[in-house]
Amino acid sequence: MNPIIAAAHDVAWPHPATIVLRRRALHPAADAEKLSRFGDRVWFTSAADVDNHRHAPSLNFTGFPAALQDPFKAFALAVLDHERPASLLAGSPGAQTSLSTLGGWIIELRALAGWMHERGIEHIRDLTADDLELYRTHIIAVAPSGGRRADHLHAVRALWAYRDHLPAQCRLPPARPWGQDTARQLAGHTEWSRYNKIVRIAPATMEALLAWSLRFLEDFGPDIRDALHEQRTLMNGTHPTSQYYREHFYARSLRKRLEHYLPRLAASEGALPGQVGQDGTVELACGQLARILACDAGSVYRQADLVAELARRHQIPIAPDAPLGTVTGQLNKMPWRDRPIGLSEIDWLVKALRVAVFVTICYLSGMRPGEVLRLRRGCLRQDGRGQYTVTGLPGKGPEHQGVEAVERSWAVVSVVATAVTMAESLTDSPMLFPPDLRRRSPRALTRSRPLRSGEMNADLGVFIEWINDTFAFPGAAPAIPPDPDHKIHAARFRRTLAYFVVRRPGGLIAAALQYGHVRSKVTLGYAGEADTSWLDDLALERLELVIDQADDDLTRLRRGEHVSGPSADEYRRRLQHLAPFAGRVVDKARNVERLLKNTDPDIHHGQGMTCVFQVETALCRAERLAAGLPANGPDQSQCRTSCTNLAYTDRDAEQMREQRDRLAEAAGDPLSPAPLRDRARAQADQLTAQINRHQTGRPGLHETKSEDNEP
Repeated sequence: MNPIIAAAHDVAWPHPATIVLRRRALHPAADAEKLSRFGDRVWFTSAADVDNHRHAPSLNFTGFPAALQDPFKAFALAVLDHERPASLLAGSPGAQTSLSTLGGWIIELRALAGWMHERGIEHIRDLTADDLELYRTHIIAVAPSGGRRADHLHAVRALWAYRDHLPAQCRLPPARPWGQDTARQLAGHTEWSRYNKIVRIAPATMEALLAWSLRFLEDFGPDIRDALHEQRTLMNGTHPTSQYYREHFYARSLRKRLEHYLPRLAASEGALPGQVGQDGTVELACGQLARILACDAGSVYRQADLVAELARRHQIPIAPDAPLGTVTGQLNKMPWRDRPIGLSEIDWLVKALRVAVFVTICYLSGMRPGEVLRLRRGCLRQDGRGQYTVTGLPGKGPEHQGVEAVERSWAVVSVVATAVTMAESLTDSPMLFPPDLRRRSPRALTRSRPLRSGEMNADLGVFIEWINDTFAFPGAAPAIPPDPDHKIHAARFRRTLAYFVVRRPGGLIAAALQYGHVRSKVTLGYAGEADTSWLDDLALERLELVIDQADDDLTRLRRGEHVSGPSADEYRRRLQHLAPFAGRVVDKARNVERLLKNTDPDIHHGQGMTCVFQVETALCRAERLAAGLPANGPDQSQCRTSCTNLAYTDRDAEQMREQRDRLAEAAGDPLSPAPLRDRARAQADQLTAQINRHQTGRPGLHETKSEDNEP
């Protein structure tokens, strides 16, 4: 150790043999004999990675100048040992800084150490306020973005915040570096906000991704699962065919087994398992045939010529792959594959199915990616009413820290239950998403961990590419269109789900799921929990919807859109009295609620009508209360044409015309039963009358054309 810095006063220097994770909760499978020590130049922190789904960083000090390595190691050890200082503001009180945050600080402080070395500053204690101001100027000049500048400055603040836990030579001056301004203010990065950071996935992209995930899960998934199980039984010798040859042809030659097997294979018009060789030709898959016939693979390799001769005699071809299972799933009423799943394809198809399972669970439950990846076998529960819940570990807040984190439950829809069941059928691991579906790591710590978030996001990107390459028609648009703004990753799912349940509550997903139903389940899963970010996301999406809709309505009204109906005057009054919204950054939930209260005109556009909601006169509210249901807003399914809350815009009239034309066509269908034709005709007449009333009330219209006389 550097002798100059060895004379610490109130805080002693750590001994080189000090275990750096001594005050961190360790994973039960961690090997205590292999933990990193203070004297090491690289510290491995995976033993304290209790979140599991994230990659625990290695703290590498080799990039620091030699004389400054120990001082910055002392800082890293202080962060690992102690709770986060209150002066850092962010984070839960009493919690320790996360491993990933510390890893970022070490990377950013490497720039400070290099800057000090270039200027001959040997100790952290020698840095003055003027030096720190010069360093801030340097960072602003060289950092590529405002966010990176803020990160570098915040890392210096962290070094200062832990000064009481550091030897004297490692302490910055007592005064807070750069005063009271935040690191983002110092870096000129003030446009940041926590709500606007995660961008939702484009609706067309998300709809297609979810539809293909559900199709993969429900239509293709059983075929892939069965092919995987067949290969597993062949590998472990429990396949019925291999068991038969093991029992009835024990100690008999390969020829005898082939003479029994090949005639039956020819009768079923099957083929021998094959594979494509390095030169592009199809050759016998000797290992797979040995598994089928329960014999030594070496004997098949040595007698490949015999196999080929007997196969020619029975006119049995060698397939370009080793077929597994059968194809039963359909796509557009046709088999989704024109051949069985092959041995060379099974690994990728299982991985693709796992991606589809993950997308379904993560998106339709509102869970965070890490929460989904940490799910374990048996997490699915069903109560006496048939309602499903998924139980797992929370991914945010102090209660998720440590290996004994408290479990919580999420209410989910039935298709999520299908996805969980499928995930359990793909592996015998205690985890739903193990890092490798086929191989078990020799390291206990690795075996006990699920797939990492980064790996799942990478698989998600490959899944989208494969879908587009496999199922898109030549020259047509991609099956899953690209997101125009950002790369798709699972952290964007929750924000996107909030958009859909607010904007399209009755919109249909594949398998006839309704987002309104998903919303009720997801909100039920988060109600009463300390983690309210899902409810905050809903409120923010609701605010954006209100602002967009009010602006559109007011613009149309000023351009002359006609509004009729009993609440037409109230519709116009509410829009005219709206304060103009100039736009602002929303960074707190209470700001969203306040803006909603001041901005929401409580106008709701439905199918062929607009509800200007008033509690006292809402007939739908009375219907729901009479049924013992909550009635906190309009319910289009209970809407009555006699309700005085209704108004009709020109947009509504156009929708009524389209519906009237469909009903008129149904009324004229000679193959339809007479009662259905009469009902359709009556409904069409009712819509025609409403359209006429809307047209007749148009101001300045001297001569109104009746809808009854339209051709």
